[in-house]
Amino acid sequence: MSIVLYVGGSKDGTRGFMPNGFTKSMLETVEYGREIYVERLVRLAHFGTVRIMALESLCEELVAKLAGRHYEAAVNAA
Repeated sequence: MSIVLYVGGSKDGTRGFMPNGFTKSMLETVEYGREIYVERLVRLAHFGTVRIMALESLCEELVAKLAGRHYEAAVNAA
């Protein structure tokens, strides 16, 4: 099992458990409708390449910005 960071959508910033090799998931929400998350590898300046689950429709630049925000917050909290 892996701990996965979700970026974008209603699950933004939450961590959940997923089986190894799982690359796509879908969440049905009342407020936001259908959200499809896909696995992405994102290069972050201070953290290297990270593996996250992001909304399928988000552009790479926005995914990197949101993921970087969560990683910076984790470093500041430690």
